[in-house]
Amino acid sequence: MTNPVLAQLLAIALIVAIVALAVVVIPINRRGAPISARGGRDERGWHGFIYANPDDPNLFVPKRLGPGWTINFGHRRAWQAVFGILAVIALSITLGTLAAAPGRS
Repeated sequence: MTNPVLAQLLAIALIVAIVALAVVVIPINRRGAPISARGGRDERGWHGFIYANPDDPNLFVPKRLGPGWTINFGHRRAWQAVFGILAVIALSITLGTLAAAPGRS
């Protein structure tokens, strides 16, 4: 049997984490502008499929190939974002495991 209070706390924690990430990421991306005048990315920032350009003020940039976005590992907050996402995943797994543990009522 799962603990409903723990499940509710997990849901609230996930919602807070998603909102916090959106509040931090959206303003960071709107401050910067694309490096090149034509709206694309400077090719010197690409290392295979990884983009790392400390001169680009955007934390997330359009992917080089295909639709979507990728993180700019040259940005000063890139690793904070990566570890924040990993922390949310680890917290979700931990709280989900605790909520589903047998013998709890």
